[in-house]
Amino acid sequence: MEPVDVTDCAKTAEAASKHPSRNRYAQLSQGLLWLNERAWPLGGSILLIAGIYLFQYIQVEKIPLSITSSAVVAALPAMFAMLVFVIAMLGALIVMPAFILFQRLNDSGERLSDHLSFDRGKSGLTPLHRRLILHWLYGVLLLGLFVWVIGAFAAYGYTSGGWIVGMVGLGMLTLLGHAWIITRVWKTRVSFEFWFACVMSALVQWVAILNVTVVVARSVSEYVDDVWLFLPFMLLELIVLWLIQLGGAYFVVVMRRHEHPVAHAALAAMVVIFVVGLIPQASAKLAGVTLQLPSSGARNCTVMTWAPGTQLLGAIKDPENPGSSIRLRLLAEADGMYIVRPWRTVSKAVQFVPRSSVTGIDDCAPEPKAENASR
Repeated sequence: MEPVDVTDCAKTAEAASKHPSRNRYAQLSQGLLWLNERAWPLGGSILLIAGIYLFQYIQVEKIPLSITSSAVVAALPAMFAMLVFVIAMLGALIVMPAFILFQRLNDSGERLSDHLSFDRGKSGLTPLHRRLILHWLYGVLLLGLFVWVIGAFAAYGYTSGGWIVGMVGLGMLTLLGHAWIITRVWKTRVSFEFWFACVMSALVQWVAILNVTVVVARSVSEYVDDVWLFLPFMLLELIVLWLIQLGGAYFVVVMRRHEHPVAHAALAAMVVIFVVGLIPQASAKLAGVTLQLPSSGARNCTVMTWAPGTQLLGAIKDPENPGSSIRLRLLAEADGMYIVRPWRTVSKAVQFVPRSSVTGIDDCAPEPKAENASR
């Protein structure tokens, strides 16, 4: 081995301190090199995680997909890549409001994230640390209460123009109230830029809460049919959202101090994806997205057409239009066969349609108003 010049190392460290961008590029290069040296175990983990999601999808949706099929095996890496993208987008939507913690309060350069992590050698929470955690919870609860109020008024039929204007005014006050709560964490002067960033953070937080609430409402709609009974579920949802956002911000703080931040982030992402894959319903939904979107052309509800005289199963034929199918949910495509199921059916029965017999796939036509009213 060639001797290392200590003075060269000192000059390199000094140059990195003077040019933080070069230091970040060096960390990125070292992280990618660290991942490249562990390509085999990481590749095996990717196939394992993708296989878990595929198994959960088969188990929940009762789809006969052979794991020995060459098409299914070849799709596992692409499936994992799509899972990473979908989960990253969902995680970004949830954690994005926490960007205000890394915004400068004023010209001094202080940030709320400076007091987010625990200092070594200290036990317990500092007053500022405790105030930051509680104020973030207050802000989440305030915006969540506003979302619940909107749902309550809509459920009781208050949809006139006057109520809508009142809700818009209440929404503006809620955004300002959330910004005021965050600015009171640090009892010091804050800049106008920080105030504006707080309002934008509150707006993004409101969008995140609204999207999560819609998913939770659909999940518990079979058990809860009243907005007041839904309130405990929404409170639990807001607490979980609060914990995830603070945990994400804390992870960013730790990652910035880590020796290999890229490698640390990659391993953390794989752990999160693996843990989500252990939840059957959640992993089946995500795997369904990765399998259904490419097969159907990003369509939720599909209608297939085929050439006249094609002999297909009567269970999926439209009696009013023999050349097309009824509303279908395209579950997957493998080995030249479309695996479909009638749209909005409770049954887990599936039908196999040869790809060679299909001449076109299109979106479903809008449902008749009478059908929508009956639903």
